[in-house]
Amino acid sequence: MNQSLSCIICSSTKQDVIRDTLRYGIKRNVLRCRKCGFVFLETVPRPDYYFGKEYRRTYGPNLKKDSDSREIFEAYFPVQERIIQRMKNFLKADMKVLDVGCSTGHFLSALKNRVKERVGLELSREHADFIKSNLDFKVYSEPIESANVKEGPFDLVTAFQTLEHVEKPIDFLKGIARNLKSDGHLYLELPNIDDALLSVYCVTGYEDFYYREPHVSYFSKKTLGALLNKAGFEGKISTIQDYGLFNHLRWIFTNKPQDNFAPANSNPLSVKDKKLYSGLKKDLNDFAQRIDEEYKSILEKCGIGETLTFLGKKINAR
Repeated sequence: MNQSLSCIICSSTKQDVIRDTLRYGIKRNVLRCRKCGFVFLETVPRPDYYFGKEYRRTYGPNLKKDSDSREIFEAYFPVQERIIQRMKNFLKADMKVLDVGCSTGHFLSALKNRVKERVGLELSREHADFIKSNLDFKVYSEPIESANVKEGPFDLVTAFQTLEHVEKPIDFLKGIARNLKSDGHLYLELPNIDDALLSVYCVTGYEDFYYREPHVSYFSKKTLGALLNKAGFEGKISTIQDYGLFNHLRWIFTNKPQDNFAPANSNPLSVKDKKLYSGLKKDLNDFAQRIDEEYKSILEKCGIGETLTFLGKKINAR
């Protein structure tokens, strides 16, 4: 292990190796800071990792095939409404919104006619070209740390499943701050290392699946809060659970993921036989839906939902 590594949160150079293998058998040490508990990958050079096609060839919504930009957009666009509903209390029609790491633009596309202006920032040239050819908002392809986003500053900056990819998250968050109005909001969603499948059920197959090469940081509520405070933000951190009980049962009993993002995130309609008595079918499906929602609510209440969320402002905003 490289003993010179420093924790980006507390600067300690003392870490423990908690595993040495990532998804797909990639050999890489996963480190945990002894002082603050932050978990991160041992660093290796990754030139232009997101600019080309390599990343999405390996990490996409369908585990059995490579997905192009159109397929990624069509996989993720249907679930954007649930994200927008989570943001409904602070979304306003006169807002200018910047989505950093906007992928194929599925979130900003879903925001159409809900806000005043939408702008994306995406490092993948393939995804940026898809947006330029198919969608109706401006997209930049430079890192937020150096991008000159002429439409700013913004009322709201979002970053969905992005912060965990960033090798210098403090610089990344400061780049966001420069593009945010003094009273603007930052909204983040990112994986939670206290995910129930890791922290409660201890599913070894999920652990092998969870740690992956593009995710260089693994945050808890505590370490995310410390990072944001160091970068000059304050606000509320919560967890959410989108994957349901039946997805978790599959992991627990098979030690394997579902192959496709869409069915893993769909409603648990367990009875679909058209010949079945309609009242029984409705009762069974209502039951499945009810226990699924109750299960998700318990995980969120306990802070072990699979996704961390942050809503806040710059510390000097008063």
